[in-house]
Amino acid sequence: MNGAHALVEMLKAYQVELVFGVPGDTSLPLYEALHNAAPAIRHILARDERSATFMADAYARLAHKPGICECPSGAGPLYSVPGIAEANASSIPVILITSDIPLAGEGKQTITELDCQKLFDSITKWSSVLKSVSKVPEVVRRAFRIATTGRPGAIHLAFPKEVTTGELADDKVDLYAELECATYPAYRTRGARGELEKIADYLIQAERPIIIAGGGANHAQAGHVIANLAEWLSIPVVTTISGQGLFADDHPLALGVIGDNGFHPHAHQAVEESDVLLYVGCKMGSVSTINWSMPSRKPDRKIIQIDLNPEMLGNNFQNTLSVAGDARLIMEDLFVLIQAKALRRPESARTKKLNLERARFWEAAEGEFVSDATPLKPQRIIAALNKRMPKVSVVIADAGTPTPYTTRYLKLRGNNSRFLIPRAYGGLGYAIPALVGAHFARPDARLIGLFGDGSLGMSAGELETLARLNIPAVLLHFNNSMFGWIKCLQKLHSAEKYLSVDFTPGNPAMVARGFGLKALEISTAAELEVGLDEAFAQNGPIFLDVVCETEVDQLPPVYTWHRAAEKLTKGQKG
Repeated sequence: MNGAHALVEMLKAYQVELVFGVPGDTSLPLYEALHNAAPAIRHILARDERSATFMADAYARLAHKPGICECPSGAGPLYSVPGIAEANASSIPVILITSDIPLAGEGKQTITELDCQKLFDSITKWSSVLKSVSKVPEVVRRAFRIATTGRPGAIHLAFPKEVTTGELADDKVDLYAELECATYPAYRTRGARGELEKIADYLIQAERPIIIAGGGANHAQAGHVIANLAEWLSIPVVTTISGQGLFADDHPLALGVIGDNGFHPHAHQAVEESDVLLYVGCKMGSVSTINWSMPSRKPDRKIIQIDLNPEMLGNNFQNTLSVAGDARLIMEDLFVLIQAKALRRPESARTKKLNLERARFWEAAEGEFVSDATPLKPQRIIAALNKRMPKVSVVIADAGTPTPYTTRYLKLRGNNSRFLIPRAYGGLGYAIPALVGAHFARPDARLIGLFGDGSLGMSAGELETLARLNIPAVLLHFNNSMFGWIKCLQKLHSAEKYLSVDFTPGNPAMVARGFGLKALEISTAAELEVGLDEAFAQNGPIFLDVVCETEVDQLPPVYTWHRAAEKLTKGQKG
């Protein structure tokens, strides 16, 4: 058995079913081993290495299993960097396998030679180059263990030619898996009983408590227990963008998204008025706290933080109490304690008041939801999507134009529906390849991808992958012929000195058709309604090129942008 075969056998032992990647001359032994392993493991061909890592990332987020991707030496690792960095910073277990040049060629200017370990050291939990074929089983076990335990993250393993082609002696073959690490979070940890007793007392005694749930709560699959606890004490729940979809958006306690991007005003109000804030799986970073200005400092306000990563506890605010551990386990234990200490409470007057504010917000938005103005308003597009959203959906958005409108107006209906968006580095080009990974992780869900033309330019090649695999996804292209996000910033902060933000519209629908997709061109509200009906009746991928209003024409719901616009207006009047 050679090293490549041993690697694939280890992946099988960890119940890996999919490997996303791109072939190369250094990966021939691995591909031969994967070919022999079919159908136990299926290789999914991506059109570039960055896309393969995004596919693995989305698969891991939804399947709650490590996503596996691979690439050949040289340019392959370089192209993989954005996706691996995003996964690691977002606490997603992705394992990248790079096939490398021979060890004998190190330092000799061998073509595609690259110090991969150094390249990935700063953007992974662990980066390693195997130097001996006998180490393959041990190192793969370590990779899965590191990827899935503690704060999950990305791993990089480089396999030089001597390792993939070298033979393992029969007495060295130790191909067993640590199955606890075949899913994540592995080896979940609980909080100390004394700390949970204190949290229970704080929540029971609070007059205006609130729960703020972040991406960590989604990763831990803690939505149901957060909902149970919130319902027991009638506590409103708000989420960060990464926590969106934790439970149904129409739940009376689910007030919406907080932070800078796509915020709900009533959710901000709930946070600012609260006397006890319970952060669950939330890093309390710059976006969710609007550069650490929300909540404001009040001497009698109590801040409690639960996070899997102890390094994040009290990192950005002076916490009253910090608890390290798994969000789901801690909230389950906390709920048991609260049930023993307090009776179930009816809907509070505060919750009723906040829901009135929420109702007024949605009523005020209704005019734009039915607007026939052209170019189409992004909120009009999201509203039309909401009307057709199946009960079980996975919505994937790119950074840029779709983000603030999706986080503000999208309505997920629970039933394990999810919203994915790369929030660590905000790179473009995620949504289209991520739909591929999402399809294999959640074949039960209807897939919807939202992206702007800047994103399309960075990942259009994966339209062919969607067509080749006949993945049933609705692709909504927000077409405004510009890097609208940056152009709006240039308007607000650079006195409208626009530079390198506009490009020709082209014909994206024709591009999609060229890759084998059905594509529709949409520029009016009537065409949007008909197009979406056709899209959701379609079994394969369908591309909707929707000409939409730009961020420059109407300021999107970004909190700091509206404050900047107000200052600009006051300055002009002065």
